[in-house]
Amino acid sequence: MKIPLLLIFVGGLLNGCANSYGDTHNEPQDKMENKLNVSQAVSSAIESNDLRLYATTGRRPVIPGLEKMDFTALKAQCGIKYLSGTGDVIKSEQDKRAHLQRYEFAKAYNLEIYARCKKSS
Repeated sequence: MKIPLLLIFVGGLLNGCANSYGDTHNEPQDKMENKLNVSQAVSSAIESNDLRLYATTGRRPVIPGLEKMDFTALKAQCGIKYLSGTGDVIKSEQDKRAHLQRYEFAKAYNLEIYARCKKSS
């Protein structure tokens, strides 16, 4: 069961990357902007003493960057806030890219905030 799913996933990745040069040539700039946004968001959260972690919305919420940890325990320890635009419905390639950017933002944010939340507990 896992092998057919893996083949479908890899095929989708290869197909999605076939004509994407024009879309990704600005990727380093986007990543730099994302890091700046994460730093600003973390600074703002620390100033307001809000150490809640971002979780995705949808049928099965996930805390990006901390998926292997117990959701309920993290929710009790740090609290969570839901990140808009991270639900289950993706209608286009643009939605897919936006969803991935939000996920990467939440992952970087959560890793920094969790370290501080763990210290304060």
